[in-house]
Amino acid sequence: MKTSTVIVLVILASAASAFAHLTYTSRDFGTLNPGNETTSLTKSGSISSTFGWAYSTDADYGDSHRNRAFRFTLATAGQIQLSAQSTGPSNLLLPALSIYSGLAHIGQDSLDHDGTSLSISYLNGLFGPDVAQGSFNALGDWAIGNEDVYNTPGDSTSGIAAPASLSYFRYRGNVADGTPANYGSATGIQGDGNADGHASAWFDLPAGDYTVMVGGAQMYNGSLPAGPYTSYPVNVTLSVIPEASVPLLFALSTLGLAFRRR
Repeated sequence: MKTSTVIVLVILASAASAFAHLTYTSRDFGTLNPGNETTSLTKSGSISSTFGWAYSTDADYGDSHRNRAFRFTLATAGQIQLSAQSTGPSNLLLPALSIYSGLAHIGQDSLDHDGTSLSISYLNGLFGPDVAQGSFNALGDWAIGNEDVYNTPGDSTSGIAAPASLSYFRYRGNVADGTPANYGSATGIQGDGNADGHASAWFDLPAGDYTVMVGGAQMYNGSLPAGPYTSYPVNVTLSVIPEASVPLLFALSTLGLAFRRR
């Protein structure tokens, strides 16, 4: 699935587009309370490749630019459902998602990026120089850094108002559209067994802030294109219901399956 580090560096260098930094613009579900509310919210985004998530399941990570970030906050612990649905023609995108505790830098902070000196230094400490393919780990914990914010924007002689730092993400789970024939054989991938442009799963989570990384679940076995970035639209839906209702919904779905079999 991986090609040379030179090609990956070209990818990172060409990322001066809307995909260049880790942001949540228009993809924030807000604060939810799964303990006592029932709601379902959908946010739209675009993915820049069909392979970005699958590419990031290898031990040497992958390029975060090839995925899209969503966020939400849980005021109380509970169960949530996350679904990703390809909305492009012919379901060219097989979506996959991973969920993490933690948020990227937002607000007045400099934005996180695979190509910052801090990100590269962190990855070199994990793998050695020029080994990692990017910051994003689809199947485990990861971190990504931003840059110094100067008192006068763009003027490094004006003093540092906010020093660069790493954003840390603690892995909580994943779901991927399709089978190993699509996303590969990495240990820990939770495939849904049906490559139909849709993936969905329930997650039991404590209160806190969360990042959802959504990308393409189709392996790419050729040379990685350096650009341009292609746009594959996707809808991501986050649903919560009171916890006492979850067993009831499961029982009803099981009953319906049994009825269909009869």
